[in-house]
Amino acid sequence: MEIAAALLLLVGCAGQEIQKQTDSDTASQLQQNTKEGSIADERMPEQSKETEQSEESEQSGLPERTAQLKETERVSKEESDDQAKNKLDADRIIEEQSFQVKLNDWGEVRFLSYEPDSPNGDLEDVTFYLLKNEEILYQFPYISENHTSGYGLYWDVKFVIFTDTNADGKEDVVIGPEYMTGIGPQGAVPHVEVRIYEDCGDDFTYNEELSDKINGYLPWVSNVLAKDINRLLQLINGNEPLTNYESYSGNWTVSPGYVVAYENPMPDSGNRLTCSISNGNEFYGTLFTEQETTGQITSLENIAGTIQNGELFYKFTDDGQGGAGTLHITFLPNQINVEVLNFQNAEENVSGYGTSAIYEMTIREYEQDDCLLPE
Repeated sequence: MEIAAALLLLVGCAGQEIQKQTDSDTASQLQQNTKEGSIADERMPEQSKETEQSEESEQSGLPERTAQLKETERVSKEESDDQAKNKLDADRIIEEQSFQVKLNDWGEVRFLSYEPDSPNGDLEDVTFYLLKNEEILYQFPYISENHTSGYGLYWDVKFVIFTDTNADGKEDVVIGPEYMTGIGPQGAVPHVEVRIYEDCGDDFTYNEELSDKINGYLPWVSNVLAKDINRLLQLINGNEPLTNYESYSGNWTVSPGYVVAYENPMPDSGNRLTCSISNGNEFYGTLFTEQETTGQITSLENIAGTIQNGELFYKFTDDGQGGAGTLHITFLPNQINVEVLNFQNAEENVSGYGTSAIYEMTIREYEQDDCLLPE
């Protein structure tokens, strides 16, 4: 019994030691965990602060990066726009009015006429460029605001002339675009509105005053040719009369059949002067007239003579109605007048109609190749 009691006492003490050790270990572990937790708590504000600083840094750099991005996009857009400007649509190039020329200090360039892109029928004007090595070297200024012409709907480019218009030794650019207004009886008829660009060295300046003077001589429905503009420039800027009249060659008329919709009142008679001028002043032609009310006609063929100081006199003995007289033909800046002098009617011509009036020929109908030439 004593031995058993002693053993129980030993076991109990050992158990208490084990329990104490266990409790001690548990307490140590808790203390360690608490200590580590405290350390973690001490570190967390620092880490949080670092994180906040990092976020603030990123946020502070965001506007700068955004600005850089926008600037890059702007530069990219400008470069894209510049590239687009230098890439013209080949389908809009007017080849027959585009030329390779040596133009003053600009050197060897290509003058290019470029029709507007007007799918909706707006009034966008035709554009003109100088190109070098297929790159745009210069764009001619528009003559009105918003890239319009002020003359109506663009129709065509009739001619381009390179000539010195102001006697400064440089070739200027004279262009003859055509427009339609769509207003009134003449609205559907294309008409030329000349524009003159003077070379000022670094650019071209539109000479509105001289352009308006030239346009003032151009009838609305006339077949205006480049040679007419050259003649008008010489007469307006020159101090000497013409010596070469070949630019007048053509069919000149105010025939009712041609301008009935554009003349008010309607002309009393139809008439046409067909002429060809060679060697500067040698005239050959035919004068035809028709009375509107009766349909009677007169015709003078094989009219020939030499133009001197803008005048030609030709005597005739039979105008087809038996009339006789003298034609006095005068060459004005952009028209030909025919006045009949000393007219004598034939006795058998009871109607009295003959070649006996003043005929003002203001409209050129055809090109020179269509004229009646001597055989």
